[in-house]
Amino acid sequence: MQKAFEMLDAISELVYISDIESYDLLYLNKPGREKFGTDSLEGKKCYQLLQNRDRPCDFCTNDCLVYEEAYTWEYYNPSVNGYYILKDSLIDWEGKPARFEVAFEVTELELQKKSLERLVKSASLIIDCAKILHQSQSLETIVNKLLDTLGSFLEAERVYIFEIRGLRMDNTYEWCAPGVQPEKDNLQDMDIDLVQRWRPSFHRQECVVIDNIDEIQDISPKEYQVLTKQNIHSLVAAPLLADGNLRGYIGVDNPPEKNIQHIPLIFSTISYFLTSIIEKQETEKLLRKLSYQDTLTSVHNRNRFIKDIDKLSGQTCTDIGIVYVDLNGLKAINDNQGHSYGDLALTNTVTKLSSIFSKDRIYRVGGDEFVIICRPIKKDDFDSCVWSLKKSFINNQEYDAAIGSTWSSQCDNIQQLISDADEQMYADKKAYYRKNPQTSRYRYINDQFLELNNPQVLTKFLAEGQFPVYLQPKLSFSDRKLAGAEALVRYIDKHQVLVAPSQFIPVLESSHLIYMLDFYVFHSVCNILKRWIDEGQEVIPISVNFSRYTLTQTNFLQNLKNLWKSYDISQNLIQIEITEGSESELSAEIVTILKEVKAEGFSISIDDFGVKYANLSLFTSMDFDVLKIDKSLVEDVAKNTKAQLLIQTIVELCKKLGIQLVAEGVETEEQFQLLDRLSCDLAQGYLFSKPLPLDEFTKRYLAAI
Repeated sequence: MQKAFEMLDAISELVYISDIESYDLLYLNKPGREKFGTDSLEGKKCYQLLQNRDRPCDFCTNDCLVYEEAYTWEYYNPSVNGYYILKDSLIDWEGKPARFEVAFEVTELELQKKSLERLVKSASLIIDCAKILHQSQSLETIVNKLLDTLGSFLEAERVYIFEIRGLRMDNTYEWCAPGVQPEKDNLQDMDIDLVQRWRPSFHRQECVVIDNIDEIQDISPKEYQVLTKQNIHSLVAAPLLADGNLRGYIGVDNPPEKNIQHIPLIFSTISYFLTSIIEKQETEKLLRKLSYQDTLTSVHNRNRFIKDIDKLSGQTCTDIGIVYVDLNGLKAINDNQGHSYGDLALTNTVTKLSSIFSKDRIYRVGGDEFVIICRPIKKDDFDSCVWSLKKSFINNQEYDAAIGSTWSSQCDNIQQLISDADEQMYADKKAYYRKNPQTSRYRYINDQFLELNNPQVLTKFLAEGQFPVYLQPKLSFSDRKLAGAEALVRYIDKHQVLVAPSQFIPVLESSHLIYMLDFYVFHSVCNILKRWIDEGQEVIPISVNFSRYTLTQTNFLQNLKNLWKSYDISQNLIQIEITEGSESELSAEIVTILKEVKAEGFSISIDDFGVKYANLSLFTSMDFDVLKIDKSLVEDVAKNTKAQLLIQTIVELCKKLGIQLVAEGVETEEQFQLLDRLSCDLAQGYLFSKPLPLDEFTKRYLAAI
């Protein structure tokens, strides 16, 4: 027997003998003892030592053994990570049947075989994926099919695609195995730095393989935190490269360990095909888009406009609004400032349009013309949008637009509706050019004030105090006591000369920068009132002039309220003054804004009433607190009985409506006495004082109260 054991110790195969009833190991040759790391078999069971189990193997072949015949079978032993061909038979051992087994290791051969099988399957998978990618379906359908095929083959929990846009990345496609929680919605607008560690591998066109997530905990904590939050313990990711640029990556989460080593080969090939098909479909999509999209402004072009109008022409449209917009003076802009500036004007125009109307409703139908088709939309909503659009151009400092609009609850002829809006636009355009002849914009402006057109310069001059605020008193007719004041602004030029408003206000109105000066004066008045209150002075109301351009500025009322609230002073101390106008009556839009201002608790004062004619509709169209008779009526009141009669009528009307009446331009005692007899409330004019610097006004008037 000893001789036989020596022969068994000399061979390379593993040989062991075990009791078929007790499973005790009776013998293990030298290669076996070395393989399983033991010197003694005492008390060892075959299943314990050879299989690392705590009970007999469920695949044990004892029942298949017979004497003098070999039972052959194959088995992978996980305890030693090896593949074996096994030959078993029964022998006698000390008078009892025993198991005799010879194990031939075929691990390398088996691995080669399985690798070849996997390679064949992988090649078949790649072919299947290539077929999917070249189907004539939408990109979304194709990619979802691809991820489903990959996920099922790889036995993974998730397969996904991330697309990179600048410094951010989004999970744009995702497949999940049954029972796995989707993560796509949680992985949007992510910082690309999260995969910064991967980028060198990606740029070498290599896959990133993480076998065990715990290995990167110290290397890349942020990456580890994001991945573990998704319950990822292993992953493989491959780059999506186009022309050397990283467009994104395809990844797989938690594939079985046996599959991880094969994924890089599959992904490296699939990513190439995937990038190609994405590029191809995006190119085709771009070409289709460009045929219907204006390349400069990115809104629909005339081709799309014609197509959509043809489609609408066969329909009965309800609750539809059309806006026709033409950028005024584009040719002059191109000629004087260059086509790049003209292009900027067009793109800025679209920005204004799309801030109010949906971008997919906007069409550029000509060089400087745009049409907006709104449907369905209620008339009130449509009118509000059109007014917002008009305001946005009123506040523009560099260019204007002619705007025409029309709305219909029922429209059988879309072309007629567009023509109506077009006609309104041309009427608006004619009015613009009547007011703004091309060569006359600055005909009334001295060259020395042109620098005020620059917002940076104006900001600097305001900060340096070159626009001092003066106060002109308003006195009561009944007792000639101070009852209020008007804030008036002056400009100190570079020669330290005090300049009247009539010389610089037109510049700021023409450039639409007047709002900066108006709010500067309002801020100064709030500051003056606050200081008087803190010093214990008697406080009087002060009126502040606001240009129509300022009133129509976006967020005017909110800006006014925010500034007032920062001073914590009573609204009764501030009057918002607006000129009734020498050219035309207050527009419906201005009246609407003033109503909103009044509703917020501010007092409204109408200035220059009767400068050309008395617009009596003001009394019915809005609610205001103060009416100021223009000095053109006052200067003639002593000799003109019609003027006296008109003022008397206005006084009676104001008394009945609870409106305070202020007479401006009172320069003589005769005027004062006559206006007093006509029962005017307050007087303002050079009879008492010209506009005064703050310190002089305080000393002369407040000290006397």
